[in-house]
Amino acid sequence: MRIREVEVIPLRIPFTRPFKISRGYVGAPGRPGEHVYLKVVTSDGEVGWGEARPMPSWMYETMESVYTTLKKYLSEVLIGEDPYSIIKIHRKMDKIIAPAVTSGQPFAKSAVDIALHDLIGKLMGVPIHKILGGKVHDYVDMSAIISGSPDTIADYAKEMWRRGYRCFKLKIMGDVEEDYLLIKTLNETIPQGLIWLDANQAYTSYSLHLLLKRISAVENIICIEQPVPTYDFHGLSRIVRKSPIPIAVDESLFSHYDLIKLISMNALDILVLKVAKSGIRTSMKIYALAEAAGLSCMGSGMTESGVGFTAALHVFSTMDLIAPADINGPQFLEDMLVKGLVIEGAKAMVPNSPGLGVEVDERKLEEYRVEVKI
Repeated sequence: MRIREVEVIPLRIPFTRPFKISRGYVGAPGRPGEHVYLKVVTSDGEVGWGEARPMPSWMYETMESVYTTLKKYLSEVLIGEDPYSIIKIHRKMDKIIAPAVTSGQPFAKSAVDIALHDLIGKLMGVPIHKILGGKVHDYVDMSAIISGSPDTIADYAKEMWRRGYRCFKLKIMGDVEEDYLLIKTLNETIPQGLIWLDANQAYTSYSLHLLLKRISAVENIICIEQPVPTYDFHGLSRIVRKSPIPIAVDESLFSHYDLIKLISMNALDILVLKVAKSGIRTSMKIYALAEAAGLSCMGSGMTESGVGFTAALHVFSTMDLIAPADINGPQFLEDMLVKGLVIEGAKAMVPNSPGLGVEVDERKLEEYRVEVKI
């Protein structure tokens, strides 16, 4: 049995509410999110699905680059290959699209990795989490993304609290006084909620010091995520040495190689895992290294739809995360494009059917499919 066919499907999925980070919009009504689905078919007719969620406001990959990478380069790696040969396929992917410092086209490679795990699970008749060693949680608790102005976030935070969310990931934008007002508003609105701050690279080590002074009395902040630019490892080190609030790293961490550097520089307190940026295989490598180093982990996402979201459920179900995971597709997307997801309030159930354990609705794919113009 070999991989016979690979199809790359670019999509635009509408957003139900605005979502903005410090570097630009993730999506909003009238500004759909860009996704690329990957369909891998074996000579026996079995199908594995992967998803990439490129977001140029977050990192360099675009829908166009993911599409061409999958279509022209990584499909060549997959055709004729044994789907069980994940290690070999990863090596071939890294040869045809070479890593630059760490990862080369990581979102595109993640889509391949997810599709292979889905395929292997279906061929073996087991869910992905069993391939990884088995789930230790039957469901994954989710955090609520809070993004907006002080005038708009209070009502939404109350709504999410009523729906069962107890951890709130607040997007801060890099202006000390405006961010202080956001944090103060959220803390006063949901005084019992946990606050997870995410700067998305908006600060410097100096300007963050000013914010830390302003929020010193807020006791329920669990961390500040990625305060400085992705390349500023030295800035992270300076902040970690001085900050009374734990510093989490996301955009500076794509692989276990990145984590080694961060550990050696004392440049993080917590790390943020994303299947979208690291795939399933590398996420497990990062988690194992973090466990060995005594580092705590958090889970996050990129507003993926059903395939990427469910892949994250399987991975995070095998881990002990220190906070509800920020896997936020259901919070913002008009359609998750799959059947079989079970979400109750802030809890997403981990599927037990083979592979991802959900069924991609191919009619929906045709509804949201777009043509990539290059």
